[in-house]
Amino acid sequence: MLITRKLLSISLILLTMPVHATIIAYDMLNSSSLNLVDYQNPLSQQFTSAQDGFNKYQVNTSLSIPNSLIDSSQSNPSDSLGIVDSHTDQASFFGVSDTLNPDNPSGDAQASWLFDISGYALSSISISMAAMGDFETSDYFSFSYAIDASPIQLLFSSAVDEQANQSYTMASGNQYQLNDPLSINKQVLDNQFKQLSQSLVGSGSVLSLYFNANQNGGNEAFGFRDIVINGDSQVASQVSEPLSIWLIVLGLFALAARQARIRA
Repeated sequence: MLITRKLLSISLILLTMPVHATIIAYDMLNSSSLNLVDYQNPLSQQFTSAQDGFNKYQVNTSLSIPNSLIDSSQSNPSDSLGIVDSHTDQASFFGVSDTLNPDNPSGDAQASWLFDISGYALSSISISMAAMGDFETSDYFSFSYAIDASPIQLLFSSAVDEQANQSYTMASGNQYQLNDPLSINKQVLDNQFKQLSQSLVGSGSVLSLYFNANQNGGNEAFGFRDIVINGDSQVASQVSEPLSIWLIVLGLFALAARQARIRA
């Protein structure tokens, strides 16, 4: 009887064990992508001024990157604004600086990604983000998503706290205090990339990810990278894993029955 109770306990633990999510798609993760079907950015390379930007960038690869996005303080100690260290960080990232300009009078900007998620049930998405500058409440950044033809849903959105200030540390070690920091989903950002995550629910063939921004001023910078989508294999979670667990459970009960016969 004691053996049976123990086996029942083990069986319950096995049957209630969570399925561990795996990475099923990503972009700008160590400058590479996985299951990225398409990427669209109508404003890529469309701004006349080199200090205006809404694009993917990479140090020592991109022809030009807005100064507000680059931290060159190790070679130029007077540099007091930047996110990506020009000396040590050569991984790709998406940067935003002053989308409201003569080439884009509305200020509205959108980039989109299509990821192949077929065969998986989504569980979460994470994006590493950073920001530095004296932002205004009119500055706006958001991420939203849709699965196949489903309605678009908001994932991350920004807010500006005009009653607060934030400390920023440059690559040189110099620190600066700036007013009106930017937060995403109530997480205050600085010029060091911070991973933010949100749960996702659903399955389908294609996940559409949309990034929208409207930002005025070349003394403010926003950047992100490491778009990572996690999910569970529908085949593994629906067939393989439960089947394996039941085989283990049946084996345990068979062992218990055999021991019971021997003792009898």
